[in-house]
Amino acid sequence: METILIADDERSVRNVFKSIFEAEGYAVTLARDGAEAVRLFDAKRPDLVLLDVMMPKMNGLAACAEIRRLDALVPIMFFTAMPSEISLVRGLGMGADDYIDKSRTPDEFVARVKAALRRRLAAASAERPREVFLLGAVTVDLSKMSVEKKGEPSMALTRTEAIILGALNEQRGRYVNCESLLARIYGDDFRGDTSRIRSYISSLKKKLGPAGDMIANNYRSGYCLIK
Repeated sequence: METILIADDERSVRNVFKSIFEAEGYAVTLARDGAEAVRLFDAKRPDLVLLDVMMPKMNGLAACAEIRRLDALVPIMFFTAMPSEISLVRGLGMGADDYIDKSRTPDEFVARVKAALRRRLAAASAERPREVFLLGAVTVDLSKMSVEKKGEPSMALTRTEAIILGALNEQRGRYVNCESLLARIYGDDFRGDTSRIRSYISSLKKKLGPAGDMIANNYRSGYCLIK
């Protein structure tokens, strides 16, 4: 039985999502704040983590960073009633794989969680070749999901960021539209807001530093990795 850790400071929200996912056959662990979420994650090692952004003691962003230090691969999703571009970009930069608005339907929540768990299973079972390439002075290693600038410690990429960089590198010099990138991340049947790609790219550019300028954007065509 797969386990989901849900962290939210509102009891009613915790209980609603607990009921939703238990009805789908998942085991659910609940946390009241970010600090408790980190403790429970370290003790129980769930298969997926759902974090509220605004929580006492330790907010979701800080909790995400701590959990990511404990486990580089576990899917982490933010859910929030008031998403803003700043919080989403910061959150994704700290290692989250996805985000979803609390106003979405239970069916969409379940579908997104199932997709994240499928990707985790596929990543764990696949024998991935070492994929290393340069972006200016930055070395990208997709197999290790990391970027490294000369003379500096390597920085971890989320799975989503690694997927986007891999897709752009495959088509280097050509634009890849947002729908294609979303299909790579979530699967061909995903239908969602393409503006989320902008958040992923913003986080990715921060990690790449000056090399981030090698990701070009065209409103109509999508994104392109400059040769």
